[in-house]
Amino acid sequence: MKVIDRYIFVELLGPFLVGVVGFVMVLAVDLLFTMADLIINKGVPIWAMLKLLVYKLPAIMVLTFPVSTLFATAMALGRLAKDNEIVALRTSGVTLFRISLPILMMGILVSLSSYYTNEKIVPHANHVATNIIRQIIYKRPLPEVEENVFFKDAHNRHYYARRVDMKNKIMENIMVYEVTDERFPRVILAEKASFHGREWELRDGIIHKYDEKGYLNYEAAFADMKLNVSEDVMTFANQKTSQEMNIRELQDQISILERGGVRTSALRTELLMKYSIPATCFVFALIGIPFSLPSPRSGRTWGMVVTIVFMFTFYVFASVFRSLGKGGILPPLWAAFTPQVSFTIIGGILLFWQGRFR
Repeated sequence: MKVIDRYIFVELLGPFLVGVVGFVMVLAVDLLFTMADLIINKGVPIWAMLKLLVYKLPAIMVLTFPVSTLFATAMALGRLAKDNEIVALRTSGVTLFRISLPILMMGILVSLSSYYTNEKIVPHANHVATNIIRQIIYKRPLPEVEENVFFKDAHNRHYYARRVDMKNKIMENIMVYEVTDERFPRVILAEKASFHGREWELRDGIIHKYDEKGYLNYEAAFADMKLNVSEDVMTFANQKTSQEMNIRELQDQISILERGGVRTSALRTELLMKYSIPATCFVFALIGIPFSLPSPRSGRTWGMVVTIVFMFTFYVFASVFRSLGKGGILPPLWAAFTPQVSFTIIGGILLFWQGRFR
C-alpha cells in the first residue's frame, strides 16, 4: 500500500467508526425507550433486555454500514479539501481517480464485511431476538398473526402458510409438500384452513401428483379436506421468517414453494436484497466522492448536507422498489438492484466529470 493510500485510509477510518457508533445509537433509541418501559412497567428482567439488545445490534449495524461509509467519505474529503491537501495532490500530478482509489477500496471492504455479517451473524441473531420477544417479554410461543410461515414435521412434510392467525386458528394460502417413496412429491394447495390441535381442515384446494418424468398425471380439486399432521401448529415456536434465514435456507424455501406453484416474488426480492444491501456501501463510497469535493467558486464542502440528503433520497428510492418487487409489479432482480445500479451510474458519471474538468 502506497503512502497516499495509507494516508487517505486513516482519514476514512476515524469518521467511519464514529459514524457506525453514532448511527447505531440513533437507530437504537426507539429500542431503548421500549426496553425501559418494559423493565419499569412490565417487570421484564433486565438481563432479558440486555440480551435482546445484544442480539439486535448486528442487524442495526448492517443498516449503519452504508451511511457510515458515506459519512466517512464526506468527512475525509472535506478535511483534505479544507487544508488544501487535495489541491496539493492535484498540483503534484495525482489525479482524482487515483485519490478515489483507496476510498473505493474501503467501500468494497465494507461491502464484504456487511455481506458476511448479514449472512453469518444477522439471521441467527434475529431468530434469537424474536424468540426472546415471544417467549420472555410477551410470554407466548407465537405472535397472533404471522406471515410467510414455514415449518417441517418429523415425517418429511414441508408446510407453508402465507398468513397464520393464531388467535382465530386460521391459515391462508397453504401449501403442503409431501415427500413420498415416489420420485416426485405430492403437493396440496388450499386457499384457507382452520386447525384444531393436530387436525387441519383445508378448504378450496387442489391435489397434484407427478409421474416418473415429472409431468402432472393426477389433479383433483376439493372443497373440504381433513389433514392430520404430526405436530400442533402452536408448537412451531422456532420457525424462521425471511429475516431469520441465511441465503441457503431462503433459497431452499423458495425452491420448495415454486415446485408447489406458490408465488415467490416477495421472497425472491428479499433473497436478492441480501446481496444488494451490502453492495450499497460501495455505491455510497462512489457517489460520495464527487459530492464531497469543494465547490470551485465558494471552495466550501457540503459533506454533512450531502450525507443527509443523499441518504434520505436513496432509501426512499430503495423502499419504493422493494415494495414493487414484493408486490410482483417489478421483477425481483430489478426491484433489488435498480437503486444501486442507478446511483452507481450517477456516481461514475459525476466522478468522471470531476476528474476530467476540475
